Amino acid sequence: MAKSRTRAKLDAAMERHIFDELGFSSIDDYRNWCTANRLESNVRKSDLQRRQERELFRRQAADRALRQARQSHNPSHAIARIFSGEIDERTVVDEPLKIIAQACRKQKADDGLREYLIQIDSVSKILTTKNSAIAVLNLYLYRSEWIRDPCDWKPRSHNIEKQVSSLALHLLCEYEPPAFMVGVWYAKNRTRRRWYIHLGQGKSIRTAPGLPAPLTKRMAHLFTQAPDHFNPLAAIRYGQVCALGGDRRMADAILGTRIAAEFRDDQFDLELIRFFARNPMLDTTQYQPIVDYIWNQKYEDQAVFVARGVVEQHGPPHPGFSMGGRTPETLLRQVDEWHTRLGRTAKGGFLAWTRSSISEFELVEGKRESKNMRVWRIIELLSSQELEEEGRTLGHCVASYASSCRRRVSSIWSVRRETATGVTRLLTVEIDMKRREVVQARGLRNRLPEPNEIAIVNRWTHANGLTVAPWVA
Repeated sequence: MAKSRTRAKLDAAMERHIFDELGFSSIDDYRNWCTANRLESNVRKSDLQRRQERELFRRQAADRALRQARQSHNPSHAIARIFSGEIDERTVVDEPLKIIAQACRKQKADDGLREYLIQIDSVSKILTTKNSAIAVLNLYLYRSEWIRDPCDWKPRSHNIEKQVSSLALHLLCEYEPPAFMVGVWYAKNRTRRRWYIHLGQGKSIRTAPGLPAPLTKRMAHLFTQAPDHFNPLAAIRYGQVCALGGDRRMADAILGTRIAAEFRDDQFDLELIRFFARNPMLDTTQYQPIVDYIWNQKYEDQAVFVARGVVEQHGPPHPGFSMGGRTPETLLRQVDEWHTRLGRTAKGGFLAWTRSSISEFELVEGKRESKNMRVWRIIELLSSQELEEEGRTLGHCVASYASSCRRRVSSIWSVRRETATGVTRLLTVEIDMKRREVVQARGLRNRLPEPNEIAIVNRWTHANGLTVAPWVA
């Protein structure tokens, strides 16, 4: 969240003390720390008080670092002490061990889990990162289906991700699933873990439980050839696109649209994919605005204001929308006309919504006195008017998301950069709120993000515990 430097009048020394020397991101965080440590929580402190606070802060940081070093130096010893109750979960600062301590509490100090973790730690470094520790714990949940003993596992690589893949293969598989499937052990979706086990038994993805769409034999074959960085849903779409005449370039573009993860109508989805495959000269950067337009017409309810403050929910304008008889030229013309309508603020058509639980972001680079300061901000858009302004400035159709934002299906964010010459809007970012994942990021006239912009977005998502879909970055 943006630093709350304006919530109180701070002199330069106090501002530097709070934000630079102690590193707090807001005055509220500073006040809370003072209260927790029985210090005065006001923002007017003497030189002596500031010096004492800095010394306390450094001691606390050193204590945390020391505890973490002691815990991470010998994970097996720490694991044994966690399961015996000698180490309280609240005192664990090492992230992987904190995850293990939480699992210990939930599973009521299962001796089998303790022995499993100590065995894995004795031959690998898997338990030294948070995500890999999560994967190891998730694999334990399926111990009734293990076909080999974890005591017989010997990793051949020092790479932690490869060790996780090797462990999953050892415990569960007669046959090796596609490399991208190992990602299911880092995530929460149990259905997709069943797909991994199903494939590991030598069965086809076609017969896996809970598939979002039926697959032909060719689609199932091409599913297994999806790039390693794809997730299972993206791999299903990849198989469909390639089986229907598309290529990797087309698949990547389709995976940058809503169709990537929304399996609403399989017959229509295939019809739309065939349309793209039949028109290889259609610029793939047009896929996203085309799909947004179709989704609005076919699936999204429309909020219609019949009087000031009185709104009626109408169904989608064209629920029977199909691709039959459409050409790229006519479809793009309809998309342009829709964009034009969205750019006009309808009378009484104002929607607003409250902030999400995701924090905003601010990063200051350079210095004002050097005249090279620039401030990156990522700001949540909170009304239809703000969406329309964003869409007009960047030339895209983000205004269509007002209803989805109000229903908390999506959250839209604006990436901006401020310099001495003014504020520039760079990217519009869409978050799928259910998955807490960035699924779109587009700049002026739907351009793709630049590497430095993606770097800023990644810092923000990391701070908020969000994921970024592989097709975005």
